[in-house]
Amino acid sequence: MNEVFELAYRTLIALLVMFILTKMLGKRQLSEISLFGYISGISIGNIAAYIALENDRAWGLGIIALVIWGGVTMLLEYWTLKSKKMRGVIDSNRRVLIANGIVLKEALYKERYTVEELLQRLRNKDVYKISDVESASIEANGDVSVFLKQDYNPLTPNMLGMKIEPEKEPITLIVDGSMELETMRQNGITEVWLKEKLSSVHLKYEEVFIAQYTIDQSLSLFTHDNRTFEVNLQSKQLTEQKKLEEIKQGLLQTIAFLEQQAKKKQG
Repeated sequence: MNEVFELAYRTLIALLVMFILTKMLGKRQLSEISLFGYISGISIGNIAAYIALENDRAWGLGIIALVIWGGVTMLLEYWTLKSKKMRGVIDSNRRVLIANGIVLKEALYKERYTVEELLQRLRNKDVYKISDVESASIEANGDVSVFLKQDYNPLTPNMLGMKIEPEKEPITLIVDGSMELETMRQNGITEVWLKEKLSSVHLKYEEVFIAQYTIDQSLSLFTHDNRTFEVNLQSKQLTEQKKLEEIKQGLLQTIAFLEQQAKKKQG
């Protein structure tokens, strides 16, 4: 029984120290983890497991090792924030793998990258032909960033000269049959208004699993019994006129763009 209590005690101590260390190291360890950060995380986890499970009376030394490892990692992370040279030493610098559409063989060798691995990384970016790529680089965290040639970039409204209104993030009003009253209050939405919109589709808020509201556009409803509803908050006539106008403008701008491209090719 004493062994069980000691195991629980040591495990809780290890978890507490790890929790403090991860809070001090910050979210960067998760979101932009480097190779050194990855190795540090594994090592800290192994030390914590040793403290909890190894039948060794000197487990207090493991706590010291855990604090030292976390402290050194935190110190190096601080240096990388303050010094560009130190970032290059610890996290390594970005390296170009493809430049001007040409695969740099020496860069692949330096990064221990095979052609198959490069092709796989490109496929992960929905790129299947190297000839479509203008440049590609491997970042400090191992991710590959890709810049396509102009002819292969997706067509955007900006290329067509179209002005698109900025889209606002939907507001979640109901979660699991419960109104998000604080969120509603912050956005000037009343219970009366929400219940009125729900009644238009013959629903009570208790029946709704998730409700999301896009200001002055729509109210999306997902019920507990897997039904979905879309409540349009704009007048039907205004919405149809707006859609027709957008389609008309889009077609005119597309035609103008295609004519411009045809003139460039002829020239």
